[in-house]
Amino acid sequence: MGVRRRAGEAAPPDRWCPGAIGQPVKGHVAGALRWRDLPAALWHWLQRGSASGGDFRAAFARSLGVDADEVRLFGAGRAALHAFTASLDLPRGAEVLLPGYTCVVVPNVFMHLGLEVRYVDIPPDDFNPTAEALSAAITPATRLVVVPHNFGFVTEGLDALMARHPHVVFVEDAAHAWGGTDRAGRRAGTLGHAAFFSFEFSKPLTTGTGGALVIHDAALRERFAQRLPGLHAPSRGVVLRQLLTLCWHRLTMSLPRAALQTLTAALRMPSRMLGLVAKTPDSEINGDSQPDYLAGLHPLSAALGLVQARRFEAIHALRRSQAADYDALLTNLPGWRRPSAASASASASASPSNMPSVGPVLLRYPLLLPDTATRDAAIRDLEVVGIVGGTWFDDVVHPRGSRRFCYAEGDCPNGERAARTVLNLPLGQHARLSPSQRAAVRAIAERHGGLDDSGVFGVREAGARHAGSGAARASSP
Repeated sequence: MGVRRRAGEAAPPDRWCPGAIGQPVKGHVAGALRWRDLPAALWHWLQRGSASGGDFRAAFARSLGVDADEVRLFGAGRAALHAFTASLDLPRGAEVLLPGYTCVVVPNVFMHLGLEVRYVDIPPDDFNPTAEALSAAITPATRLVVVPHNFGFVTEGLDALMARHPHVVFVEDAAHAWGGTDRAGRRAGTLGHAAFFSFEFSKPLTTGTGGALVIHDAALRERFAQRLPGLHAPSRGVVLRQLLTLCWHRLTMSLPRAALQTLTAALRMPSRMLGLVAKTPDSEINGDSQPDYLAGLHPLSAALGLVQARRFEAIHALRRSQAADYDALLTNLPGWRRPSAASASASASASPSNMPSVGPVLLRYPLLLPDTATRDAAIRDLEVVGIVGGTWFDDVVHPRGSRRFCYAEGDCPNGERAARTVLNLPLGQHARLSPSQRAAVRAIAERHGGLDDSGVFGVREAGARHAGSGAARASSP
């Protein structure tokens, strides 16, 4: 008989699933990028030049089922949100509602615009505030609500929210949700007054950095056109760093773990000395500096987005199929809890060629584990078999240690718990698990909290769970 281990105790994956060792790493970056996309994008840019931006804009709009006139391209998703919010001319001190589980670049936009922020907690079993919780949190001072689609789970009920609160502008944070739909089959990014998307390295479509603004409301679109900021193209050096970083991320999805560790150790110092890695500076995360909100998307970056956007149906179908496979693989594991929205709209046996087109298209496959120690032990074992287990978002205002603008500890207890216990499994072009890796995922789940003694999820933190989805107010630091 095998030795029974407690949840969170280290296990030797090389003994119980040796076939998984030596597989190429499966991770969360460059999820739709193929090597041949790089020369194809370069060739398109050489032929079309600055028109590449319009080509990508049209292709991205087509993937959403909207007119190209509704779409604007930016150098980052946060720049799109900043430009749209600035166009509203909200009075200083106007209130903005944000989800109590978000990325720091979102509240920082409003900090730089001088607007007050308040957070709305998520439910214990999901990653987005409910429409009811958002509605209850709206006050006469509220002028804008950011509605998240975290991990690609589309928040339902936007029509009712807009009808009930006509003085409020609802902006979808669709950075994770390219391709997903609500239950009625309407695409994320077309449900509210406006939406912003991100094309950062870890997003479903990546141009290195980049983003898009979709303005669905005609009156707000006309208003924005009258206040459209002048954008400047990033320098060649910035674009080169983005492309080199993209190539590196793509390479990391091609190598076994041992080879990747060796290469990373060899290149870390020279790449830092030469400034070859594109990353968000710490000063921006800390709120001490503003990003360049007026940076546009370079035509070469747009061409790279174009070659991916043209394959949107296949990209979305693959992610839906992989999520359905995880659904099947992780059944009957009460300690590894999937969010309530994860009830798949597709059968687990579906393949990318016959996946339905309604429901979420997940960026990552998120799970809530019993506690932090269990989550961290599972991540260590996943790493041994070449699977990157993510901890995104690791804070109510991700990443941990960020400015947390207008947030005080305890404001959103469910969001805080999710940040402590969330585990992400990879999806995308380079996340196709081998049979041995699939077996390893199941074995790791069973060893680390999936089958706890009581058969009940979260017994270690049940006493600490806070029900409800209220909003919390904090004064600006």
